[in-house]
Amino acid sequence: MPLIKHRIIVISFALLFASADALRSASFPIGGLFNEQTLPSSSEIFKNKVEKIGSTAYHGRSLESSVVDSYSISLELCPYTADNHGIVALIDARPTDGICDITCLLCNRHNVTHISIGWEPIDTLATDLYTFQYHPHPNMISKAYVALIKLLQWDKFTILYEDEGSFIRLEEIINTWDNIREPILFRKLDPKGDNRETFKELLKVAHMNYHILDCHFNNIHKYMSEITQVENSTEYQSFILTNLDAYTLDFEGMPALMANVSTLHLTTHIDDVKWQDFGIKTDDEAIQLETALVADALNHVEKAMRVMMDKPGNVLKLSHIPSPPELCARTSKAKYEEFAWPWGKQLREALIQTTFKGFTGFIELDEEGKRKNVVLHYSKLGKDSRFKLAGTWESRTNIIKTERIVNDRSTATKPNSKIRIATKKDLPYFDVVENDNGTFYRGFVVDLIEAIFNQIKNETNIELEYEFYRVAGDKLGNPIPKTKKWDGILGDLIDHKAELGVADITITAERLTAVDFSTPFMVLGISMLFKKPVQPPPDKFSFMNPLSLDVWLYLATTYIIVSYILLICARMSQEDWVNPHPCNMEPENLQNIWDLYNCMWLTMGAIMTQGCDILPRAPGSRWITGMWWFFALIVTASYTANMSTFLINNRRTNFIKDVKDLSEQTKVSYGAVDNSSTFKFFKNSNESLYQKIWTVMETTRPSVFTSSNEEGLHRVLKSEGKYAFFMESTAIEYYTNRYCDLKMVGSKLDSKEYGIAMPKNFPRKGLIDHAILSLQQLGEITRLKTKWWEIEDNDPKLCENKDSDNQEGQGSLQMEDTSGIFIVLGAGGILGLFVAIIDFLLYAQQISVKEKVTFREALLSEWKSSLNPRELHRLAAPPRSAAPSTATPSPERERSRSRAVSVIRAASSFINFDEIY
Repeated sequence: MPLIKHRIIVISFALLFASADALRSASFPIGGLFNEQTLPSSSEIFKNKVEKIGSTAYHGRSLESSVVDSYSISLELCPYTADNHGIVALIDARPTDGICDITCLLCNRHNVTHISIGWEPIDTLATDLYTFQYHPHPNMISKAYVALIKLLQWDKFTILYEDEGSFIRLEEIINTWDNIREPILFRKLDPKGDNRETFKELLKVAHMNYHILDCHFNNIHKYMSEITQVENSTEYQSFILTNLDAYTLDFEGMPALMANVSTLHLTTHIDDVKWQDFGIKTDDEAIQLETALVADALNHVEKAMRVMMDKPGNVLKLSHIPSPPELCARTSKAKYEEFAWPWGKQLREALIQTTFKGFTGFIELDEEGKRKNVVLHYSKLGKDSRFKLAGTWESRTNIIKTERIVNDRSTATKPNSKIRIATKKDLPYFDVVENDNGTFYRGFVVDLIEAIFNQIKNETNIELEYEFYRVAGDKLGNPIPKTKKWDGILGDLIDHKAELGVADITITAERLTAVDFSTPFMVLGISMLFKKPVQPPPDKFSFMNPLSLDVWLYLATTYIIVSYILLICARMSQEDWVNPHPCNMEPENLQNIWDLYNCMWLTMGAIMTQGCDILPRAPGSRWITGMWWFFALIVTASYTANMSTFLINNRRTNFIKDVKDLSEQTKVSYGAVDNSSTFKFFKNSNESLYQKIWTVMETTRPSVFTSSNEEGLHRVLKSEGKYAFFMESTAIEYYTNRYCDLKMVGSKLDSKEYGIAMPKNFPRKGLIDHAILSLQQLGEITRLKTKWWEIEDNDPKLCENKDSDNQEGQGSLQMEDTSGIFIVLGAGGILGLFVAIIDFLLYAQQISVKEKVTFREALLSEWKSSLNPRELHRLAAPPRSAAPSTATPSPERERSRSRAVSVIRAASSFINFDEIY
């Protein structure tokens, strides 16, 4: 009985061990290939997962080769898989160098899954059906960096690389960069040498601010340290680290590095806990991408094998699993096909159809075995010297989505730092005032900067200190010939001697290549500054100007001569002698009304276009009168036309109305500030009119260009209307408010803007832009412009009439010009009144003599009867205070009575027109 029990126990143990061997043989054998080119952590992950922790889907072991060349490794691979130790999948962590080496070929010939972890894609991946690339394709990652460059708005950059592999990793960046004016600048770095001269040339000479650093993970700190030794102001620099493990670095030991650093990566820190399942601790150092890819490959293969085993209709039995082949070289293609693993195609299909979320995101493979639908994480170096997650990039959309705001590292405030502001002396923008209390700055830009920084403090509670300084030479800045440097304010910004440049700096395309500009704070355009012509003194008798003095004299002489000729003709013509009594058919005398007085009255009425109440009857006198009328018509029409032209000429204060008029004349020269934005506007313009103006300015001698606006102002003032100066409309407004004999001619030739200049990649650009927009909405900038252009502390020197050419009535005939007409009218009226008074006195004297009354009585009697406005009729002989004389009426009185009778009779027969005339 004990013997039987002993046999039963032995048989049970035998069955148990046999069952264990059977279960082990039911899982798939896999292998891992590692050497000195791979990370130790990658081999450790494989051993922990496959050999220690284990899996029901696979079992296996790793091959840690001591050789590097492909042939030697293939020789080691054969005995590694011999003696029934064949494998169905090989995780190969070695670099591929872009080829399917002997190991890769052996796996593909034997239908063994070959999982490549290296970054460089295999050229024959489409035909090597059993090779899978778990590292995302470099072109895909390169597209992500293209999207990042667009997000960061880089206009030019350098690529810093260690080996030629960078041109494969960054191929999309190089091929898609279309900025012809700013080509990519390439510089090779020496990982074992000193690269400070290279960085000095890039940062100090070429003034490059944006850089792509493509290098090995272990060399990043070295290069960044060399950069901080060369450049003190690293806050103006921006870097993209292309190494997918760069986000694990920290720069706490590099406080001088204030640059903005961005990177993309597949893995994240939040997965650190999961590594404990693989027996890996992440406290000492972060897990790198290669190790994460090995872990993802193991998990993905495990899941694919389970899917393959659990597939309906394909339940694997212990006896049905074909033995994996030995990975040894064969003598012929037929031999490879004979030893190929039959289920290799099923495992391949399972890997393609199975997705898995691992440390590097979702593992999805296309038909060629490449990763697809990859998601990269976007991180930025924060103020605490560690990378902070800012967003993600998806290969399906090729868009970087910002998920959280990470402040740029460059915005961190340095201790005891002040923002230096470069400017130049130029009213109304900036002026230096020195008195007993010290030196003070005043001007529009001083008030503007103060308002901007106060607005920043109110909105963000960030208090920034600043100080002004005046650049040498008071220059805005222009490129220095044959160098890459600039002078003036822009030169100081490029050399990082100043953080801001504030003056009348126009935003141009050329300047934007060297510096950045804030949101514009003022809009303006180019126009002409011209001196108003000196007005001639007022002429009281300007109404005589349409006709010359000779014409006036000839006209007066002709008037007298024609009057006498008309008198002679009227006296000679019988038709002008008429019957004074129409009722008397046989008159004793005939009457002729044409005395010298009436003749002169007729000619005067014609020349004045007023006509006359008496007209000639004879053909000769009528012919003379008609010719005089024709003459008067021509004279009056000529006078009217000349008077109209004279008035128009008076209104035309200058014959130059716009730039077209200026280009079509040669009497007035014109110029601009040498090498200024206005200068370059004409120089680079494609408009034919502006090209013509530029040609004239360039060829005029002496030179019409000036060194400053003030010099151009004084040249206009001294030219007496022979020089026009092109400048910004804002400056013209300022000068015309203070120099009343200057004016702006024509409309603006273009539209441009003033902005605050700053170095490329200035960290506080966003704060300044937002503050300017806020001040514009509040109307504060408009108030400051009014203060310094128009009010300026109530300066009494400001011109009241800012643009006299546009005022109502400018150039019209003024009172000073027409006063002569009133003088003539007054003199003629006084003369007529004087003649009338004398005639009235003489008539009163005659009455006093005839009627034997005193002169006073006759005068008062005629005054009362003649000048009473309420009486429209009067007696022929008004009553006197003394009795009238009984003497026989005088012949004169008798003629007067018969004349009155004749008038009455003529009036009674008025209807008979022919008898009267």
